[in-house]
Amino acid sequence: MTPQRVDLALAFVVGVPLLSLSVVVAVLSVPGGSAALLVGACLVAQAALIYRRKTWAFFVVAAAFAVQVAVTGLFLVLPSVAVFPIAIYSCTAYGRRFLPLATGFAGAGVAAYRFAHDPSVTAAHLGPSPWLLLGLLASIVLAAWGFGLYRRTQLAYIALLQEQAEVSAARARLAERARIAREMHDVVAHALAVIVAQARGGRFASERATEVLATVEETGRRALTEMRGLVGVLRTDAAPLAPSPGLADLPALLYASRATGPAETGTAGSIGPAAELAAYRVVQEALTNTLKHAGPAATAAVRLDWTPDALVVTVTDDGAGWRTTDGRGNGLAGMRERLSAVGGTLEAGPREEGGFAVVARLPYGGVSR
Repeated sequence: MTPQRVDLALAFVVGVPLLSLSVVVAVLSVPGGSAALLVGACLVAQAALIYRRKTWAFFVVAAAFAVQVAVTGLFLVLPSVAVFPIAIYSCTAYGRRFLPLATGFAGAGVAAYRFAHDPSVTAAHLGPSPWLLLGLLASIVLAAWGFGLYRRTQLAYIALLQEQAEVSAARARLAERARIAREMHDVVAHALAVIVAQARGGRFASERATEVLATVEETGRRALTEMRGLVGVLRTDAAPLAPSPGLADLPALLYASRATGPAETGTAGSIGPAAELAAYRVVQEALTNTLKHAGPAATAAVRLDWTPDALVVTVTDDGAGWRTTDGRGNGLAGMRERLSAVGGTLEAGPREEGGFAVVARLPYGGVSR
């Protein structure tokens, strides 16, 4: 239910019984013309409850009660007087903070004075002493203002939580976009490097044309599948994605890159899917840079060492060495970023016997996404 409908329901539920009783009391307590003014003022005040969240509605209620004060001091016995504390609460919660309090205290003073000096009241010796009445009315005003201030604080806290949720969602979207961009870079760069290397080799070995084209086709198909999966993340109606590549997919990656391995030592442990994906991407990036920068005759090898506390992935080549970035800052920096996200570390540099080496260390039980 919308706030406007809630206020409409409140005005109806509260207004009908209060207004009905106020009409009876006004007709029995004051002469006909004055009774009509009281009833009209009560009706206006009740109707203003429909817009109680608006500051101007509070002024309408205050003006309606000012009319009642001018007519008779007996207006305090009308049930519709309960509308004024409701207006103070609503204006404090949804509008101005201190205006309702100041207006309420002023109204309490005027109402107490008018009640104490009304001829019909003094003649009948009705009601408490003016000071006691003033204290009672001021207490009601202060209580209504206090509840309104509490609700105002509550609404501010809810708004802050919603803002924080929106900020968190925006950060998550940015992080996901960065992740997708990183994945796209790895997929496309490796696929194109393999295709270029195979095409270059096919020019000088025409007898292997069928095998080269098959490798190019398989590499392109695998890259296209991964790209579709990554782009599918951006669609709300996307089908469930295929599992992320891991250590089990390394043989196919090495075959397409003409690299040897993976040779394994030690007893295999569990590093989690996020760490496996990071290891796969590091090997993929290292092989991509070998194909691009190490020279056409360079060969690469991959080794997995399962140590007691971590998996150590080593990628070496015997080429001329390769640059630390690909011109866009997504080389070694991207590898380190991936490994850091799962608690791993990276070492890379030229080997003494020639070529280049990349060593990634992924501890067991690292950070998972």
